[in-house]
Amino acid sequence: MKREAGIDLFRILGLLFVNGLHACLYNGFYYLPQEGALVWAANSFRWLFYGCNAMFMLLTGYLKSGKPWNKAYYKGLWVVLVGYALTCVVSYPIRYFLIGEKDGLPVWIGRFFTFSNYAWYVEMYIGLILISPFLNLALGQLKKRRQLLLLAGSCLFVTTMHSITPIDLIPNYWSSLYPLTLYVLGAVIRRLQPKLPPLPCLLTAALTAMTLGLLSLVTATDGFSSGFSQGYGGFWITLMVTALFLGIYRLQVGPRVAKVLSWLSAGVFEGYILSRLLDVWVYGLVPQWHTPEKYPLIFVCITVPVFLLSILAGKGLHTLSVTIVGAGRRRSSQP
Repeated sequence: MKREAGIDLFRILGLLFVNGLHACLYNGFYYLPQEGALVWAANSFRWLFYGCNAMFMLLTGYLKSGKPWNKAYYKGLWVVLVGYALTCVVSYPIRYFLIGEKDGLPVWIGRFFTFSNYAWYVEMYIGLILISPFLNLALGQLKKRRQLLLLAGSCLFVTTMHSITPIDLIPNYWSSLYPLTLYVLGAVIRRLQPKLPPLPCLLTAALTAMTLGLLSLVTATDGFSSGFSQGYGGFWITLMVTALFLGIYRLQVGPRVAKVLSWLSAGVFEGYILSRLLDVWVYGLVPQWHTPEKYPLIFVCITVPVFLLSILAGKGLHTLSVTIVGAGRRRSSQP
């Protein structure tokens, strides 16, 4: 598939949203009294950032659904696994000696194989990639636009209805299949290539985040977590992320900007895993900024630099993982 600048930008934004969401864990956000316009704004950005994981899942469906099923199909999975191993090799000593997580070696080994902390996404991704070829075969049998839309709508109904109404129209256990719904949505968008005006799509995403922020404000009895709730695969999160994707994915930029976006996007996955190295302590350096009035300052002076450091370090590890996987493939092909 030809490189698409909008796709690379969407992936990069996904990492920025990861960093933004993690910032909420360490800047006192969840302890704020739920009152006032500034808190509403903070809530809205928190909900926008909360779409980060859904963004990656939808993007996986868009990219993987168009690839032929062969040995090369799984090459990306090997790169992810090697990249994950490299990030662990880098991050565990730093977490032990600098951050002070003094757990023994058996604990670290257990965390590696259970994909603890932010690496839970790796565990999900492995399963999604293993099952995706069969999803692609099923999608390939649907030739009509109506059939594709009906499939996407059915998946959306089954996995998100519980997040819209308290009435048990669909058993809640179906909600755990939300990665499949997001994959299907990405695949259907790739097949249909809808040409929607970007501005209304982006406004829909923004208004959804603002509405969710307002719902949190008016329903909370204590802090943010006591109010309106929605999981990663909830209906409103899915709507917000899909609208954001539709507003960005056909973006056209100049060749130089496209090249930069392509270069940076390669470091997103490893940057995601590495981001915790700074997240757990950097926000504690400025406790006086832990107020809604200072959140823009936190975002510009801490979140964005953490994002840039994460993506640059991730790019370096990604390049190394690609080299390792490529060398292994060449060695296995030799007689």
